[in-house]
Amino acid sequence: MCKKFNIKVPVLLLSSVVALSFPTTHILANESNEFTNTIENIATDRQNSSLLLQKTNIDITAGKGFDLSSESSAKTIEKMDEGTIIITYQSTSSNNIQSLISIGNNTRGNRDRHFHLYITNSGLLGMELRNTDREFKYTFSSPAAVRTLYKNNFATNTIAFVADKEHKQYKLFANGTLLTTLDVQDYKFIKDITGTNNVLLGGTNREGSIAYPFGGTIKSVQVYQKVLSDEDLLTTTAANAQGSHIFYAGDNSKANYFRIPSLLTLSSGHVVSAADARYGGTHDSKSNINIAFSKSVDGGHTWSNATLPLKFDDYVSKNIDWPRDSHGKELRIQGSASYIDPVLLEDKETKRLFIFADAMPAGIGGGNALYGSGYKEIAGQKYMKLRSKDDPNNTYNYTIRENGVIFDDRTNTRTEYSIDGEYNLLKNGQPLTCQQYDYTIESGKLLESKTQTMVNMNVFYKDALFKVFPTNYLAMRYSDDEGENWSDLHIISNFKPENSKFLVLGPGVGKQITKGAHKGRLIVPLYSKADSELGFMYSDNHGDEWHYVPADHNKGGATAEAQIVEMPDGSLKTFLRTGSRHVAEVTSVDGGATWSERRTVPMIHTTGYGTQLSVINYSKPIDGKPAIILSSPNSTNGRKNGHIWIGLIEETGKEGIDKYTINWKYDYAVDGSNIGYSYSCLTELPSGDIGLLYEKYDSWSRNELHLKNILKYETYTISDLTQHTH
Repeated sequence: MCKKFNIKVPVLLLSSVVALSFPTTHILANESNEFTNTIENIATDRQNSSLLLQKTNIDITAGKGFDLSSESSAKTIEKMDEGTIIITYQSTSSNNIQSLISIGNNTRGNRDRHFHLYITNSGLLGMELRNTDREFKYTFSSPAAVRTLYKNNFATNTIAFVADKEHKQYKLFANGTLLTTLDVQDYKFIKDITGTNNVLLGGTNREGSIAYPFGGTIKSVQVYQKVLSDEDLLTTTAANAQGSHIFYAGDNSKANYFRIPSLLTLSSGHVVSAADARYGGTHDSKSNINIAFSKSVDGGHTWSNATLPLKFDDYVSKNIDWPRDSHGKELRIQGSASYIDPVLLEDKETKRLFIFADAMPAGIGGGNALYGSGYKEIAGQKYMKLRSKDDPNNTYNYTIRENGVIFDDRTNTRTEYSIDGEYNLLKNGQPLTCQQYDYTIESGKLLESKTQTMVNMNVFYKDALFKVFPTNYLAMRYSDDEGENWSDLHIISNFKPENSKFLVLGPGVGKQITKGAHKGRLIVPLYSKADSELGFMYSDNHGDEWHYVPADHNKGGATAEAQIVEMPDGSLKTFLRTGSRHVAEVTSVDGGATWSERRTVPMIHTTGYGTQLSVINYSKPIDGKPAIILSSPNSTNGRKNGHIWIGLIEETGKEGIDKYTINWKYDYAVDGSNIGYSYSCLTELPSGDIGLLYEKYDSWSRNELHLKNILKYETYTISDLTQHTH
């Protein structure tokens, strides 16, 4: 049920992540006995594992530490050659580096002879084992590993460390996840440190002074002389884990990495979710990315196995651990087609569920997409244009016409080729195939090679006989049974301006207008690099046809990812990411056809590159007024410091775009100010609680690329979110 992943490293200094979660919220009926047996076996394993030390509920003042050197087992701990350490703690300190436990030599001239487990105020968990840098120094760590706050209290975390002499490796666990494994050729541990003479909780004793001071409570510490099993430590450290995972490494999607959350409560009371299932690390397109989907029928408590409603087959979908070293982390799959940035939307009148994503042809992402729509106009109609693979002039002399038939535009005649409902190529009605690609990393190089597996040939693939224009497209499917079955693939971006490099989705959810003259309209946010950064597509016939409207005249090319809420009279407010270190607000009083100038949302301060946000209407009054809820990072030096604000909608006495103002009354900190927080999606659950699916790491940071299980799902009551006023 739980597999062990290793990273082989030729060097002694490494910061790498190999994350393996214990998905307790996804246990299936036929797995329950195995899970129970695992728990029952833990006690037996522990009895045979030589417990050396156990302490509970030790309060530590930062800078004081708690000396264990007089414990009867201290001398044995100072000579350990392998073992396991488990610590449950609650930090109340804001110090950057905080040692949880250390063993070392505190005499003068030996400040660099110690072992310690440490945390940082940015959520990193690490280990350092050194006997002066000249003799040996092993360090490894995992960012985004632990939290500092949870539901208005200091968070409790459980971490574990293993030193395994037989396998010459070290492991770090936290809150139900195996974070990272370091394999070495020349294994060392505490016994190899010269002159160890102290064991300390809450700091590292360096030449008689407490370095890396921890402040708070060590709720439990256990030191074992033997190596405990992964299953034991995954279960033990999960005891204090907050939230859960809807999508996780090793699930049915076969992806190890997930980004870009979408979360939506349907009119039935069921809750659905989508996210990028990323196979080539956490990189954006170009890469190998599909869209994962899951559903909860019990209000968000448990979730179905992941499915892939938007999936290309040109590259294999497989679990692969992407390297995190300075060279390997930049490796990127080059030739795959991809889907990216999902949006979910329900038409509550028809109960039809839509899923949208950007569709990228082989090897294309936002950075290298070409200007143009990908269509040509013939006799007043727009048709997707194609080029022949064998055309040496790279001209687009073919189009997909009615019923999927491919025409030669030079002669305006039908060819023997056509496409099916998935944009797969047919010749004389028979499916064409091509070889699927695989990818491996060997000696620091990414290799992409053909396999013997044959897949349907698609116009988005690099080996197709006919290929689409290399720009982005907007893809859509719909379901009339809440995602159990999906329609054919619809490419709906024939409205993309010719002067646009890209026209892509603002990920999260779309909106249906419920009041006023445009009641029933479906509207989805877009952004572009053309005459308008922000735009929208809308449908007045339940998604059969879509129309595009630009919303501004900004030409800077900023990533204007946006989300929409509705005011009491049916007018709309959209909140969007900008490149100006703030979140902006725009208003429409005509159903999204035209929009006001941008206004700054006063309480949010962001980086110059900004971050996606989420905002939703709440169905019930708060403090007697209609309310909206917004989620965003609030930091100018990284994607971190996630907050959830509650804004009360107040009438101003004016009309038009100034009719309503938002009183941002309540402010909730999701975690500490230095903890990563990137893309997010909110929903109101059937209970009235708030569900939040978010990236619990800094997705912009090159140091936090390719982290597993960072897409977290948590729930909050309105009481949780209204403890503090802004």
